[in-house]
Amino acid sequence: MTRILIIALSLFCTQILAQSDPQKLLIKNITIISANNGGVTSQVGHVVIADEKINYVGTKKPKKSTLYEVIDGRGKFLIPGLIDSHVHLANTAGFNGSLKSKYPELMQLYFEQLPRSYLYFGFTTLIDVNNYHPKLINQLLDANIRPDIYTCGEQVVVMDDFNMEMEGYSSQERYDSNFLNDTYNSKINLPDTISPNEHTPQKIIENIREQSGICAKLVYEDEASGLAVSWSKPSTEILRDLIAEAQKFQLPLILHAPSLEGHQIGLETGIQIFAHGLWNWSADPKDFRNRDLSEAHKQVLLQIAHNDDIAYQLTFRTITGEQDLISADFLKDKNLEHVYPKSYMDLLKTEEGQWGKNKIFGRSEFLKKTNPEFYNALRANHTDDQKMWEKAFEIYRHRLNTVARFLAQNNANLILGTDTPAMNMYTNPPGYNGIMEIRHWYEAGIPLERIFSGATFNNAAAFNLQNLYGSVEKEKIANLLILNSNPLLNVEAYNDIDMVIIRGDLIERNQLSAAEY
Repeated sequence: MTRILIIALSLFCTQILAQSDPQKLLIKNITIISANNGGVTSQVGHVVIADEKINYVGTKKPKKSTLYEVIDGRGKFLIPGLIDSHVHLANTAGFNGSLKSKYPELMQLYFEQLPRSYLYFGFTTLIDVNNYHPKLINQLLDANIRPDIYTCGEQVVVMDDFNMEMEGYSSQERYDSNFLNDTYNSKINLPDTISPNEHTPQKIIENIREQSGICAKLVYEDEASGLAVSWSKPSTEILRDLIAEAQKFQLPLILHAPSLEGHQIGLETGIQIFAHGLWNWSADPKDFRNRDLSEAHKQVLLQIAHNDDIAYQLTFRTITGEQDLISADFLKDKNLEHVYPKSYMDLLKTEEGQWGKNKIFGRSEFLKKTNPEFYNALRANHTDDQKMWEKAFEIYRHRLNTVARFLAQNNANLILGTDTPAMNMYTNPPGYNGIMEIRHWYEAGIPLERIFSGATFNNAAAFNLQNLYGSVEKEKIANLLILNSNPLLNVEAYNDIDMVIIRGDLIERNQLSAAEY
């Protein structure tokens, strides 16, 4: 990959020899902030990068090497590239199916900018946990400038589960899918045309491994979602079988489980990664406005916090992205010009670009018909949908803050995942959504050192990638950021990037902006 090197006013860069080797780089006199199992470290030192990897890290000046470029990082901060371990790259932030069909040229612009948007905001490694789309993933991997990308392969589904119900799959579509046969569920009866051997935990994990997946993901939703349950939940027995098979190949299982029941099932079965904070507190509509964690919630969260083998993705932006959708101010954020090409942004500002907001308001009638008791609990004391949903999202946000603070206080292994872009929301802008997620962590009271570890080393370790990413160490892949300010002192340092280093290539941040595209 050709190096893009533009000399920033804040960095003094010279070449040791006129014919320098483009694969060698020395960053000297820079504050190196890193993380490992022992915590976060900070020291002024030097780093040598060669052949896409970190070749040397230390406080002593490295021995003179022939042919390398030198950056004087005095007053700057070098950190590992950030990791977002919960993205959906095939989703399009701001476009639903009809807009995708109507504006193919804007779709092309979006996906051409997509990898640059993540890098602009410092995310050098991404893990796509579902919506498996190998053609698109390969297209992104072929880009000259891109983050490193991993996937969980095709999402695991059981017959008649939440996803099948919400998507309205026909019986034939369900049988044609690569589903996991929950043999412990007596209500599931497969036709004779279906071979059970093609739908075992062994076959599902085999398929994920063939898709180069590094993890597996499954959804558990229940009545606490506010929806009347018409779907099948995965049994504890099938979850245990799936986890046992995945563990043979060191594939962590991620459970989408934003409820108390989902958390309890995850603990009972040995889930390694919880996706989404516990924002659905109770299936009883009368408890909806309760703002205090019950003892049952605390006990479950304590078990998670005290288990070193469990990682936890809060994904604030799943909820706060919807909260932002019903606000009139989000599209005024200047950071969005670095994510969305101008013509794409112009479309988002039109009436047809507001479909997401309309979809949220459309939930009112759906809930009124399917779960009137829950709808009435939401609607109480509100005269219109806008006020009702504003209050509902304020309650969900309070719950996430409460859960995040409780877990942090009890030393849970929090890892950064954003769910970008959930529901195809433009309020989940690729890359920038991670910066907003980090801000939410900080606003919830999570210490800056914990945020740093959760976005770097702990994230890598949860997916068995710690030998490649997550810290500034010799032999690791040179995905790094040069910051203008210290992230251990100021949360906004993550959005104060001077240079991005991706597999040893040095890129000035502005060159990654959609405004430059």
